[in-house]
Amino acid sequence: MTDIAKALAFATHCLKWTDVSTEESPQGTIICDGTPHSILGFNPENTEDLKVVLTQFLGNQYLIQVNRGTSTEFQWRVIVGWQDGTDRSKSFERGVGVGEDLWDAVFDACVQAAQMHAPQKVG
Repeated sequence: MTDIAKALAFATHCLKWTDVSTEESPQGTIICDGTPHSILGFNPENTEDLKVVLTQFLGNQYLIQVNRGTSTEFQWRVIVGWQDGTDRSKSFERGVGVGEDLWDAVFDACVQAAQMHAPQKVG
């Protein structure tokens, strides 16, 4: 079962939602963007919902590798990094997530990558 705190961090740091909250529904916990009049939300236990938000974040900017270098069949290893190797303004470090739950590892790696590649404030 996905850690809701990790899904909330993903929505905040990766999707840039401004007022992230949770709602309970018959399908489970929904992560919502509480911005007025917003209909954005996803169920962290629904593969189709996760496909949409992950595609939205990764777009054409990031690459993702799953299960690379894993030494046990019950551990997931996820790496997310900047895709464009010609852009010298971006860090080539990669976010890494490791865990027993695939989506927890994905959320961890995405949040790390988003924070590494966020524009730096000067001054």
